[in-house]
Amino acid sequence: MTRALPNLDDLELLVQVAGSGSIGRTATARGLSQPHASRRLSALERSLGVPLLTRSRRGTALTPEGRVVVGWAESMLGAADDFTRSVRTLREGRTAEISVAVSMTIAEHYAPAWLARLHARSPEVRVSLTLRNSTEVAELVETGHADIGFIESPTVRRSLHRRRIGWDQLAVAVGPSHPWATRRRPLSPTELVGADLLIREPGSGTRETLERALHRAGLALDGSLAMASNTALKSAAAAGLGAVVLSRLALSAEFTTRELVEVTVEELTLRRPLSAVWRREAPLSPAAAVLVQVAAEEPSRP
Repeated sequence: MTRALPNLDDLELLVQVAGSGSIGRTATARGLSQPHASRRLSALERSLGVPLLTRSRRGTALTPEGRVVVGWAESMLGAADDFTRSVRTLREGRTAEISVAVSMTIAEHYAPAWLARLHARSPEVRVSLTLRNSTEVAELVETGHADIGFIESPTVRRSLHRRRIGWDQLAVAVGPSHPWATRRRPLSPTELVGADLLIREPGSGTRETLERALHRAGLALDGSLAMASNTALKSAAAAGLGAVVLSRLALSAEFTTRELVEVTVEELTLRRPLSAVWRREAPLSPAAAVLVQVAAEEPSRP
């Protein structure tokens, strides 16, 4: 047996008439004609099988049954509003949840400020953050395991769209006991590659930037120690194991405390772009677009 459920819009009309005491005023407020509103209320009375209103020259009043029905109607309308809000929250929660992959330097020195500004602007956006090197970030985005990525690599895969959001600068540093710590003249690129270097692992944007800079100088890396951790590399350099090449931002605290000393290298361009990347065939979601906008608002400079 099919149940005839009351129309929520008609119940809302009844509740509003009860509040205003006038079908005419309620009809005007809702953009209806008075006859049309009266017909809808009469149809509601017939469907429920109880009298709801008494009409007189002084206005419209609820019958005893009408007062009971209005109480129930208010509960139903409240539940309907809760239902609508819950569904909207569910829908928006799905579209506002983004998976973000970031490279190491960006994760440590840029992403926290970006996420704070994103939360202040769009608190409904939820971010799932994954830390990898730049090559791995590109793979996660390319395979659809991340909605968007932020990398430090000079090059980007053809399958990915790129937006440059700033720049970062690499620096060479040594421990205080290293012979280069008191050196007054800049190193040559040849001297740099001839020394014991501490560098990031293959696939990192830091290593790619260094390799490309050396390639332009006709040189290649040789005899270096690779690690996947910025912290481990800095500790190794501070202990005197060699010269480390990392983002100047990653080395700034050690430069301040003199745990590490910056060494100038001539004729070697170590600037690199910071980029947001996403799949060309998959446009950015609104939430991801806001994150890119936030990240680009205060671009980093070398």
